[in-house]
Amino acid sequence: MMLNIQLKDRTEGPVYLQVRNQIEAQIRDKGIASGESLPQPSALAQKLSVDKGEIQRAYFELEQLGLIKKSARKDFLSGREVITYSVS
Repeated sequence: MMLNIQLKDRTEGPVYLQVRNQIEAQIRDKGIASGESLPQPSALAQKLSVDKGEIQRAYFELEQLGLIKKSARKDFLSGREVITYSVS
């Protein structure tokens, strides 16, 4: 999967909204297939040089729209919960 997000300046809207709209468009245009995993919010935030909260909000809104789903599982070695996001 090649998630392609190009952020513009703030006049184009808040960061989370730009991210949400671009991911939504890629899902609807079949650029991201059903079942494909999305990057972790922290990884995408680092790649885009934005706050992780912006990505989490974008993912939350995409989840509310039914476009992505959030899954949680326990990591076998650490015992910590691991959250993943994938296209519905």
